[in-house]
Amino acid sequence: MTRQAPPREVPGAGSPLTQTVVARPWRQALVLARFPSALYLSVGDHHEVLPVVTSDALMLPTAVRLSVAARELEWGVQPGDMVTVGRAEIRLPALHVRVVREWRPARVRAVRHLPEPRLLSELADRLSTHVRTPELMDQATAVCRAARSGDDAEVRRGTRQLLGAGLGLTPSGDDVLCAVLLVLYGVGDPAPIALLGAAVQDRWSATTSLSASLLGAARQGYAVPEVAALVECALRGDLAGAGEALTSTLAIGHSSGQDLVAGLAGSLRVLAATTNARPNRSRTLQPAGRRNP
Repeated sequence: MTRQAPPREVPGAGSPLTQTVVARPWRQALVLARFPSALYLSVGDHHEVLPVVTSDALMLPTAVRLSVAARELEWGVQPGDMVTVGRAEIRLPALHVRVVREWRPARVRAVRHLPEPRLLSELADRLSTHVRTPELMDQATAVCRAARSGDDAEVRRGTRQLLGAGLGLTPSGDDVLCAVLLVLYGVGDPAPIALLGAAVQDRWSATTSLSASLLGAARQGYAVPEVAALVECALRGDLAGAGEALTSTLAIGHSSGQDLVAGLAGSLRVLAATTNARPNRSRTLQPAGRRNP
């Protein structure tokens, strides 16, 4: 009789956003999706998702990050399988992950002073050239404006239109909402964030579990490093930095990068219309090392 090989032991680093999930007592978790570089586990309510990602995967702010690359790893599970999570471990039949340290996810830093409206408007226009669905940009403008003006009814109407709209694990409308939340966080005014965050939270079930979890992170200013950098550079008027971050952001997913840019461009339009002008010099924005499509 052939003896089964013992599970492979792999160290991992946990995010502070999901630290309590990993540290709780043992419990079962459902495999929602599996990709070469990522495993998504349902660990509680609809929006409670624990991504387990390889060292070369997108750095989702809620993830447990492994020390090995995708090419060096076999998950050995399929969507619908059950695994065990708890006590700083994730146990799969052929793989045991022990969370031995913590990593710090990227977070948008609030800006003290926004650039002049002319520069914000130009940034929005330049970003819009990389958006393939202009309607999403218009919807971002509407929901951002409503949140900043305190119009709860319009915020909820816009959220109904966007949340869950589109295909994939992170639908296009959700990516747009993530960008709006990140911009509002970067502006540093808690009231609009609370208004839009509550509207999104009330409709968690209208979208995928993974997307709901990432929207919750965006409400607190957390995102993948590329997106956090793009939002922060745009709000500071750092055109060179924004160009570099734009290149990386556009490469995210099949359409997520473009949809996040749509949300950012639409939000910048709102800021341009409400920011007091002060002298500055306008320049153009291009992705670093990349031509316009």
